[in-house]
Amino acid sequence: MREKIKNNQILPLGLPQGVKPEQVLRRVHSAEGKMAEFISNWAGSMPFVYFHIIWFIFWFVANSTNILSSYVKAFDPFPYGLLTMIVSLEAIFLATFIMINQNRQVLVDTYRELEEEQEEEEEAEEQEELEEDVQDIQQDLDDIKNAIIFIQQRIGSLEKFPQKPTPK
Repeated sequence: MREKIKNNQILPLGLPQGVKPEQVLRRVHSAEGKMAEFISNWAGSMPFVYFHIIWFIFWFVANSTNILSSYVKAFDPFPYGLLTMIVSLEAIFLATFIMINQNRQVLVDTYRELEEEQEEEEEAEEQEELEEDVQDIQQDLDDIKNAIIFIQQRIGSLEKFPQKPTPK
């Protein structure tokens, strides 16, 4: 992941090179990101669809029939220019919030990848330390083995040529 960032293959929302997972996490949990996620989730729900169905029915009935004429004066006659403008603006903002939410998801993925990379580096360092410890233990065992061999040779040479006891 750091290679992708370093080679400018991925720089979500302008993340600088050498970014740390904690920095990415702060961006993920920003107020704007949370709001965009909320709006995207709302826009992708059935209550959102039901709200729009009711809204459009009311709009058409209020502006094209006499059913509500005693309560509401027609304010946007056919071809519903005001409704078209409102829905167009809504589409623009929803598309923007969805893209913000997608960028937020890229940040979450980036955070996870950076965190995994950091864990892998820590595990590799720990593995190297363990391998060094094993090599040190192996060296100590080799030294002990050599010392035992030396002692056995000395004992063997002493047994071949026993020394005479010295008088006191």
